[in-house]
Amino acid sequence: MVILRKYTMLMQAELAKLELASYGIEAAILDENLGSIAPHLTLLNGVRLAVADQDEQNAEGIINAMTKRNTAQ
Repeated sequence: MVILRKYTMLMQAELAKLELASYGIEAAILDENLGSIAPHLTLLNGVRLAVADQDEQNAEGIINAMTKRNTAQ
């Protein structure tokens, strides 16, 4: 597995994980419990989203497109 992104909020990582799942890519949120129990700690270390090595390139493109779509004005 490779770390695809680090997010400051658990909800951001969950949305990215759902986006990847809609394309058939499995992802794992490595710090999910910490984000739920002590969300203030994730502001420093972040919540990590990981995917399988072979999915990294496709997942990167999907997340980049999602970010662009969500920040377009």
